[in-house]
Amino acid sequence: MKKLMTSVFVLFLAGIVFALSPVWGLGKNLSVNPEVTVKIRAFDQAFFQGFDVYFAGASTEIPTALLLDIKDDYHLPSPLWGKPLSDKDVIYAIHRLDGQYISREWDIPFEPRALNIVNYKGETLGYIYTGVSHVTMDRKKDGRVTVFRPTPQYFNWGGYGQSVSPTPPPP
Repeated sequence: MKKLMTSVFVLFLAGIVFALSPVWGLGKNLSVNPEVTVKIRAFDQAFFQGFDVYFAGASTEIPTALLLDIKDDYHLPSPLWGKPLSDKDVIYAIHRLDGQYISREWDIPFEPRALNIVNYKGETLGYIYTGVSHVTMDRKKDGRVTVFRPTPQYFNWGGYGQSVSPTPPPP
């Protein structure tokens, strides 16, 4: 009887592992990556050479996020991201993202940080550097991921606030 109970318990655990295998990389997906955040803030040119970097926002003057897509067979950005940035534009956009958080008039909820983009196979496909609280993506079981442009909760564009949250922040 003890062997039967042990066998049932082992089969139960094996079933749990098998059932969770499609979402194995889920815990790592969109988690903060402090090492990559440091490299981005240090403007590590050698690091950026391995990526196509895209920006979200009205312009590089007011970006909401940078998408670092590893140069490989997977293409992360949705068509709305546009073309990859030049090295000079990447550095400028990083400065602007950090400046928006510091000024607080933009109401960016988090200090810009690098978040892992991981597919269902557990492979890291790139990073998103942003201070917004929501990133929308479509993750396919075959390993493909499409990242959509994030929008901030609140933007103050020269005094004209555009709120997409239920209540705008106080003036």
